[in-house]
Amino acid sequence: MLTKEFLETYSLYKKVKFEVLYYQQYLVHIKTPAINMECNNCKSMQTFNIANDIWELRADNRYSAQDVEFWNKPIRCVYLCSACNSYYYFFFVQFLLTGKSTRGKTTRYKGYYWKIGQTPSWEIDIDRNLEKSLGVDVDLYKKGLVCESQSYGIGSYAYFRRITENIIDELLNSIVDLLDQDDKAQYQKALEKVKNTRITEEKIELVQDLLPSALQPDGYNPLKALHSSLSEGIHSKTDEECLELAETIKAILVYLLEEIRSRSDKAKIFSEKMKKLLGKK
Repeated sequence: MLTKEFLETYSLYKKVKFEVLYYQQYLVHIKTPAINMECNNCKSMQTFNIANDIWELRADNRYSAQDVEFWNKPIRCVYLCSACNSYYYFFFVQFLLTGKSTRGKTTRYKGYYWKIGQTPSWEIDIDRNLEKSLGVDVDLYKKGLVCESQSYGIGSYAYFRRITENIIDELLNSIVDLLDQDDKAQYQKALEKVKNTRITEEKIELVQDLLPSALQPDGYNPLKALHSSLSEGIHSKTDEECLELAETIKAILVYLLEEIRSRSDKAKIFSEKMKKLLGKK
């Protein structure tokens, strides 16, 4: 039930919804997958495996994992580095029941789980290349991550949206360098229209269909997804709803920035090598 992504990357109190059949509400059904985390002893990423029985916090040891329901109980997951066998991660997880439904003879329980504690603590860490790409907006990005870590969805959405607004012109102009020669003229016309509007959603809408295929993984257009997320208002949405939108915006921004930077760097290296080659000739 617990996932690698949840244990490795989720901040405290970030909810994960789930639904189980009535006979799956016991501790024995909670899966504890291996995870990959940074080991301070090994000074590298290592595989960590569960090292304890997650039902060990039960006050009454008469019950087995099969007998104990996991609702509203603090569950401790101890993970040990498989390389050095001396560095640990501790996760404290709580499952909360929000309701149940019965159809015929089948009963399903609904709820969510979240981390209520973690050590070493969850850290806000930004890749150096991403930090370079963000430039002056890196502080806004960190503030967005802080809000995200505390499940303040409205705040995180606002920060990531502001970053998008700040860099969208630079982002769109950078895409021009990745276009085929035949498409550049059409794109330039769209950019001229973009310069006449200050509304981020309108800017994206004007050029989203011209995004080069190189920046559309599996046919998905990140600019269209960004436009859709930014168009969602935050005035009537909950923190949870805004948090989902914020995550989408952040993921798309990071993808576009890293892809454009990577392709620009490769093009620059190629150009320099070609100049040297032609110079020798």
